[in-house]
Amino acid sequence: MGWQETSYAVTIRREVDPSQLAAIDDYALEAADEAGFLAGNAMFQNLSGSSWGEAAEAVAGEAALIARVAAAADLEVEAARIEEERSEAFDEIDALWNLDIGVIAATISLSALGCAPVGSCNAGGFGGQHQASHPYVAFYLPPIAIAEVMALAEAAGVGLLVDADGLAHLYADRDLGLARFAELAVARHHPQP
Repeated sequence: MGWQETSYAVTIRREVDPSQLAAIDDYALEAADEAGFLAGNAMFQNLSGSSWGEAAEAVAGEAALIARVAAAADLEVEAARIEEERSEAFDEIDALWNLDIGVIAATISLSALGCAPVGSCNAGGFGGQHQASHPYVAFYLPPIAIAEVMALAEAAGVGLLVDADGLAHLYADRDLGLARFAELAVARHHPQP
């Protein structure tokens, strides 16, 4: 059975109260990276400090994976094949940071915007079993980045909220929503000659 974009029953809202945002410093991010745990994510990897070049690579790499999934006769077989290939990659960029298809480029773009991603899930829209009910990226959002992240979220038609722990959540009501956010971010910050 081939891939079709999934829509999710979630209301898109964009509300950020800067006073509710949690902060984290580089030392805490490095310590969490060594421990492999932060904000409930037992597979945490510190992806803060990504460049716009890396974000552009993430957009291109994720688009190639989405095209493969869309062209596959069997979604689950192709998803398993992609994961096996990525697990054998020699560097994190070739492995696309081992993030879920659908949240890869948004995660790296948020990092390039100065945010610190801590967790993400594609909700299973590209195969496999996933726990989230809709695609999202959770991240530490510095106040200086609020306006830019909000503008990009609005342009992409995705949501942006702050949870009870002070983490921002960029989320979508469809599989390709967060990829669109990343495409817009890269187009704005890393235009191609």
